[in-house]
Amino acid sequence: MRYITEQELQQKYRSGKLQQLALLEDERLTPGASQFLSDHQIPLVTSDSANTFDKAEDGKLAELAIISKRETFFPLLEIELWEAALKTSTVHSASAKRITELAQSVNAIRTETFSELSFEISEDCEVTQFGPVEAVSVFRPGGKTLLKLRRAVTFAATLQTCVSPEQKSALNQLTCLIKQEIDQLEKL
Repeated sequence: MRYITEQELQQKYRSGKLQQLALLEDERLTPGASQFLSDHQIPLVTSDSANTFDKAEDGKLAELAIISKRETFFPLLEIELWEAALKTSTVHSASAKRITELAQSVNAIRTETFSELSFEISEDCEVTQFGPVEAVSVFRPGGKTLLKLRRAVTFAATLQTCVSPEQKSALNQLTCLIKQEIDQLEKL
């Protein structure tokens, strides 16, 4: 049995998250909490009506989370690739040029202007998992670039959970191309 106190309700009320209160079966109100709800005219709802309200709120929150992911991770992916291209330019100019093209393609994927991509979208690209980061890879020329490219792959994977199917395919192809650059840089 869990008791909800007046202090808990005051905190929720101050943060603006208390329009109504739904109690679960194993929750009870302290007398002070009950008085707080009464004083502030906050309705206490049954679990059936709370489920309907929670589902609507959850849907809105999920949609906002997806939008937030897209608005956050597309720029992060692009920045990570630009930084990788910059770091690579001192080690391997051809690789830096290819990574620059990948960085430029991020905006085309974001805006769904696939005709501007510098690569063809292929379905036969299979993304494999990385092994653990090894010190020998990091502490050598191009080590920072390898870390940046790995981070870019992580951002692309995160984006694939919240984009259109076409964008997902393009991000998958981008990931494959980034992994090819990683393999090439590890051979230097």
